[in-house]
Order: sequence, then structure tokens, then C-alpha cells
Amino acid sequence: MDTTELGTLIMKLGAANAKASLNVYNEIIKKPGSPQALKALNCCVEAYKYAILSFEMVSSELVEDPKTENYDVAVIGPEIANCEKELINAKVQAHRLLARNRFMKYYVSLGYEITSTLELENPNEY
Repeated sequence: MDTTELGTLIMKLGAANAKASLNVYNEIIKKPGSPQALKALNCCVEAYKYAILSFEMVSSELVEDPKTENYDVAVIGPEIANCEKELINAKVQAHRLLARNRFMKYYVSLGYEITSTLELENPNEY
């Protein structure tokens, strides 16, 4: 497997993980909770929608411009961090949500590293 194939796989896995997490958030939103918790959960839903779109876009455009794709992956991180901050501030006690956020950060880190590697491997192509 070459670096581009590995990068595409990582992005597809990141998107799949984000979709699974989004489903969990959507299920939790259906349960009664405080207005603050609902606001935090909705913030996370938006972050995960963004993550899905970004990972899917990057996986389809990885070969074209790794530098741009590197940025596109990197900006998912602050969205997930904001989601986490909102959950903590709203005192949402859901360890599995925090675990899902942690896994998403792993995919962001992997995506960032693989796009950086692609950029270094092919500096004259972009």
C-alpha cells in the first residue's frame, strides 16, 4: 500500500467514525435533558457533520493537492475540541461521547500526518 492509498483509507475511516458518532449524538438528543445539554449536543452534531464532509472531501481529492487537504483535515480538530468544551461546560455526563471525541482527534492527527507526508514525498507536484 502506498502513502496515497493509506491516506485515502484513513480519511474513509475518519468519515465512517464521524458518521457513527453523529448517530450516537442524534440518539442522545432525542432523550430529555437540560437546555444547556441540548445546545452542547447540537454543537457537536454540527462539528461531526463538518468532520464527515471534510474527511469525505479529502479522501476524494487527496492526490490533487495534499497541502490544501492537510489544512482541511487540521481544521476538524478545533471543531471537535469546541464540541468537547461545550459538553464539559454543560456538565453532560457521557463518557462514551468524550471517548468518541478522542477517537476523532486520533483520525484528525493521522490525517494531518499522512497529508504532510504526501506533501513531503511529492514537493514538486503541487
